[in-house]
Amino acid sequence: MGQFDGRVKYGRSLRRGLEPGDAVFAEKRREDAVRHEQWDVVRWVRAELAAPHRLAAEVRRAVERAGRRIG
Repeated sequence: MGQFDGRVKYGRSLRRGLEPGDAVFAEKRREDAVRHEQWDVVRWVRAELAAPHRLAAEVRRAVERAGRRIG
């Protein structure tokens, strides 16, 4: 699974009444659920899009890890 991350979700797009820590905690719970299903999570930020070869390498490593689990 891939996820584009940005700081905005911890600031101006945060739901009313929530603290940044609430958003982080919810994100970690979602990621735990994804990993429970044996998916890897690859995250990236805007700056990493300037070096797509690095992101591609990270995705390849995740696919290789998944292949080792399955095989």
